[in-house]
Amino acid sequence: MIDRLVDDLTPVKPLKARDGLALTLMTAAAFAALIAVFGGIRGDILMGIPDPMFFLRGGALLLLGLTSSYAVIAMSQPAVGNSFKGWVWALFAALLFPATAAVMAMIAAPDNMSIFVPRYGVECLAISIFVGTGIAAAQVFWLRRGAPVALDRAGWLIGMSSGALGAAAYSLHCPFNSIFYIGLWYSLAVAICAILGRLIVPRLIRW
Repeated sequence: MIDRLVDDLTPVKPLKARDGLALTLMTAAAFAALIAVFGGIRGDILMGIPDPMFFLRGGALLLLGLTSSYAVIAMSQPAVGNSFKGWVWALFAALLFPATAAVMAMIAAPDNMSIFVPRYGVECLAISIFVGTGIAAAQVFWLRRGAPVALDRAGWLIGMSSGALGAAAYSLHCPFNSIFYIGLWYSLAVAICAILGRLIVPRLIRW
């Protein structure tokens, strides 16, 4: 009887976390290259004197994106008691930007009121979410090959990681360095992606 049950089984190649992470990073890098080619790169980077805020913003987004992406990739192989939690600390670090912007807004007026003109913010949101969607598609493809069990958490993490990496890719083009702009529009981009991920992703990876 056991022989009959296993006759039709075929070996499955084990999923390796590094391959899933590589897929995510290659997708993000491809979109970043497209932004650089079609949108252009910030002038201070081209001149070789990037503003320190570029590194702080990009570093926080990459840290959040990479840690939450690793957590997503790890979810393709169900396990008990050893889930990766590094993304939580990265999220707290990223939240310093909107928190600082809120505190500074109570102390002093924003240094450049043009950052609140919708056309700048809409561009940031649209491109970041578009790029995030492409990155999320790669992660969904990876999870569908595995056996994720915490579908809601996977949705949040895919949305957050793809949104953070999408915003990081857009930051190569974005000319703004204001903490108010970053705290508002970049935070909003990541938050929207996280919400969309929670609403859409669980339906796509259910098995």
